Amino acid sequence: MLDIKAHWRRIDQKLRPPMIKLAEHWHRRPWRWSLLVIGVPVCSVMTAYAVTTPTPQNDAYQARKMVQNLSPINLAKQQIETSYWQDEMVQPGDSLASVLARMNIDPKQVQAVLQNNTISQRNMQLKANQNLSIRVDSAGRLSDIQFFRDDDNGEQNLVAFKKNGDHWRADVGAVDTQTWPTFKAVVIKTSARGAMAQAGIPVEIRESLNEIFKDKLDLETLSSGDSIRLIYDSLYYRGQEIATGNIQGAEISHNGVLYQAYYYDDDNEGNGQYYDAQGKPLRKGFAAVPVDNARISSPFGMRYHPVLHTLRMHSGIDYAAPSGTPIHAPSDGVVEFIGVKGGYGNAIMLRHSDSKETLYGHMSAFAPLQNGGNVRAGDIIGYVGSTGRSTGPHLHYEVRINGQAVNPASVALPNKTLNATELASFKKKQQHWNHLLAGIRNISVNIAQMD
Repeated sequence: MLDIKAHWRRIDQKLRPPMIKLAEHWHRRPWRWSLLVIGVPVCSVMTAYAVTTPTPQNDAYQARKMVQNLSPINLAKQQIETSYWQDEMVQPGDSLASVLARMNIDPKQVQAVLQNNTISQRNMQLKANQNLSIRVDSAGRLSDIQFFRDDDNGEQNLVAFKKNGDHWRADVGAVDTQTWPTFKAVVIKTSARGAMAQAGIPVEIRESLNEIFKDKLDLETLSSGDSIRLIYDSLYYRGQEIATGNIQGAEISHNGVLYQAYYYDDDNEGNGQYYDAQGKPLRKGFAAVPVDNARISSPFGMRYHPVLHTLRMHSGIDYAAPSGTPIHAPSDGVVEFIGVKGGYGNAIMLRHSDSKETLYGHMSAFAPLQNGGNVRAGDIIGYVGSTGRSTGPHLHYEVRINGQAVNPASVALPNKTLNATELASFKKKQQHWNHLLAGIRNISVNIAQMD
């Protein structure tokens, strides 16, 4: 291997003697100072030239000031059109004109509605304690009026007026309705009924809730700190809630005890009943059905009339049966009414308790009964017919709690025990509603689910 140090020593020995001679020669010559004097200025000039030489510039990037006058921008003020719904309770003796006037509608607009010849006076008739809804825009212009009209036939027709240009028309064509679940969470301060009313829970839902838990809990016993949580169906038409359906799930917390109820309809025909968390019926129900071996042809709730093309709230259930089929009292009761009752035709009303009564309409004939007389469960009270405003033989069966129509299938029919298959299906639905209820257990404000 090459010895590096030895190599550089040999180079140094060769170069050192010439360099020493050159230095000695430089010191012996006087002209060396002349070269030094001449060299310094030259170096200075070269250095100055190197420092002061300007940097080349690129003509493609020259800064110039430019001024351009732009035309002014006109921002026109945009008018945002808004509208909103208002509700008003009809008072005894009210007319459509008086209610609209009380809602601060301009008299000229009221007159325009009343003068429209396409709207019959019969459709404008109002009933005390019903709700009337209107829609107005930001300028107070009226565009919609809607309310239910009771035809005294177990049905309530939706009367919907809509302004089209300068004219008004009654909307009796096909209607677009949507059903959404509504969530409510209420903390009791004084009374359950007062708290629910203040939370905007409709009276029919309040009465149904009381009936659902009647065999387990009296809502009147709820006190400060107790809570109610429930999910029920709401039906919307043109953005306005027009009716309610069944309670789908409910929870009541009372003195640290949780009471639960879930709606289950095995055939999805609207004739379900209520069960607790274990799938057991919550209500004892009535002992019998009013018509044996008959199918329910029309359930409780909203329906679209195929002939009249109107949206109707069906306040009972209909049993399809041949004329002359016996009708039985489903439970013990007292005859409260027997005779002809408007669109119901031949009808009977039975009272079963201080709060509950049943109605039977369109009967062809009555059994030998008297007002104030007692009936026992299973007694024949009359026969199926088609009297009154009826399209064919059937029984209209209606249940009222404190005067409010509720779904007979859920509170006034014999309870049904779920089999293994039905229980498994119920558990799936219960899990869904329980998950939603869990989300409002710690909330004490009103909530509405819209999607």
